[in-house]
Amino acid sequence: MLLLTNGVFATMDPARPLARAAVVDGAYFAYVGEEAEARDFLRAFAGEQVEEVDLGGKFVLPGFNDSHLHFIHYVKARLSVDLFGCTSLTEVQDRLRKGLEGFDKNSGRWLMGEGWNHELFTDGRRFPNRHDLDAVSREVPILILRGCFHVGAVNTKGLELLKLTKESAGQYGDFLELDGDGEPTGVLKENLLDDVKGALPSIGLADLLEQVKRAQYDFFAEGLTSLQTDDFKYAPDEDPYALMDGLRALSERGELKLRLAEQALLTEPETLDEFFRRGMAQYGGGTGFRISTVKILADGSLGGRTAYMQEPYADDPTTRGIPIYEQKELDALVETAHRHGMPAAIHAIGDGGAEMALTAFQRAEERCPWFQPRHGLVHCQVMTAEQLRRMKALGVTAFVQPVFINGDMHIAPARLGEARLNGSYAWGTMERLGIPVAYGTDAPVEQIRPLDGIYCAVTRRDFEGNGPFLPGEAVSVEQALYAYTVGGAYASGEEAVKGRIRPGMLADFTVLDRNLFTIPPETIREARVLATYVGGVQV
Repeated sequence: MLLLTNGVFATMDPARPLARAAVVDGAYFAYVGEEAEARDFLRAFAGEQVEEVDLGGKFVLPGFNDSHLHFIHYVKARLSVDLFGCTSLTEVQDRLRKGLEGFDKNSGRWLMGEGWNHELFTDGRRFPNRHDLDAVSREVPILILRGCFHVGAVNTKGLELLKLTKESAGQYGDFLELDGDGEPTGVLKENLLDDVKGALPSIGLADLLEQVKRAQYDFFAEGLTSLQTDDFKYAPDEDPYALMDGLRALSERGELKLRLAEQALLTEPETLDEFFRRGMAQYGGGTGFRISTVKILADGSLGGRTAYMQEPYADDPTTRGIPIYEQKELDALVETAHRHGMPAAIHAIGDGGAEMALTAFQRAEERCPWFQPRHGLVHCQVMTAEQLRRMKALGVTAFVQPVFINGDMHIAPARLGEARLNGSYAWGTMERLGIPVAYGTDAPVEQIRPLDGIYCAVTRRDFEGNGPFLPGEAVSVEQALYAYTVGGAYASGEEAVKGRIRPGMLADFTVLDRNLFTIPPETIREARVLATYVGGVQV
């Protein structure tokens, strides 16, 4: 058994919000309260070996739970050229050329780069195209992804290998950008980009799983013990089921200690039907690895202007963004999941995408009210007051990423206009309405630091202190911590086993160097993780 003393436990349990000590029996908390009472509790186990850990007055929280990211993409991204922070197309090209040094041109693999943002370019705020990438190489196929991962660009060699030509362009619609002559520019968007990412030659499954075992410690270092992750499109050899089996086996052998709840991205009726034929709605089921939701995309990103709006973009009246499906198609996908009792988590950033998603949820509920899966909206950044009320009425969970404020506060006013901006990024309104809220990062779109998101949610400022941005939507520190712990557990249907520090709950917790309730909110990002425990074991 493990006796934890001299700590400041923020339990997230309303029955006992603060405690000073805890006892862990195996993987679970057995007692939470005061030190003297904890020692009294242990007297009933006089024959047990007890290890005591003095926490030195440090702040203890339930382990952070990231409600939406891309774990396997994060693992693979560590093998790609880092394009985050590039301030010009020239810098993008220079980093790619450096990435070519030592690259095996006969391996059959593509040179990958991730993280560019054209809004930062000083030599023209436009997407890179095939000509820019041809200047790096015409021999090696290249794919570079915007930081939102909803827009990418390939060089001419890449277009040739993908058989994306003027003649084939018509079948891809708005997902393939064309120049004035009808030739592909090399810019790919949304579903087409997802299909390309999944089909590219990659490291094999065995090598990938070895990388997974190493990468989990990056998350532990940030206090994360649970992830809800969208990985189906990042599976090696386009076989998501082999990846699921591999991750589950790692978890069952104890080699993957990070707890994963898979959000299975399925884009066509056929793939969704196959998923349920395989019995994947009940896959896993343990506390280590399971499938928790079906993931569906309704639209794209705000930065790439592919998020679907009800009205045109304020800074580009020629577009409302890109809806991934027609309403009847989205309805059919959601109803299929609903009829299997499986929650659907729909990516919707624009108010047009949110409207389609909420309508699909409502229709599924009306057709099969005997099922009550907890559907959710992922991101839900731009929404109307009426849509937020519909979310509450339908019991829809909000999977949100407050850290997006750091970048979006600088582009959202121009993209949306003042009227539409008011009511966006409405985490505070969601709390007041009683909408279930779970925080995350969307990594590798953002860094895997929960403290960054908590800072943004509470202060509504960017990392340089600019703001506040829509300050009426700020939340308290306690609300933000709840959304990153209990809220995350609720979002994956696991609130009965984790997310709080109380008897009977998994002993997943993190120790910080300062009390987040008492420090100035502007200093939250300065806090540091001292230790992380999963199932009572320090990892």
